[in-house]
Amino acid sequence: MATVTAALSINSADVLTSNLALTVNSVISCDSGSLIRAKVKGTAADTDDKLLYKANQKNDRAYLFIRNLETELENYIYVRNETEANTALVAKIGGGEFAFIPIAPDKTYEAIATRVDSIIEYGVFGNDNSAVQLG
Repeated sequence: MATVTAALSINSADVLTSNLALTVNSVISCDSGSLIRAKVKGTAADTDDKLLYKANQKNDRAYLFIRNLETELENYIYVRNETEANTALVAKIGGGEFAFIPIAPDKTYEAIATRVDSIIEYGVFGNDNSAVQLG
């Protein structure tokens, strides 16, 4: 069984009254993953949405990594839980920002953007469900 290690470090000398130094690590057991660079064409729900993850693609747990490669903070990527509704917002990721999210493996996740042809990198990690056909 393969593993992926996710690590996050948050530091600040002046956001709180004392120094902030937070570091967390998580080792995730998985048998597959991907990392894709793609354009997000859609700017409204159900109009050229970018499929990030298809429901039940992974068994048990799934982890979504997404990075907005736009340089302007105001060029947002919106990650939606398409299974729930058009308004089920999971994340709003500004230009230059990223997210690493444990997602419900039985839901479908899509992305839209504030600007046509915004570029993202994304990947999903977990244990494949061989019964699900992609594409």
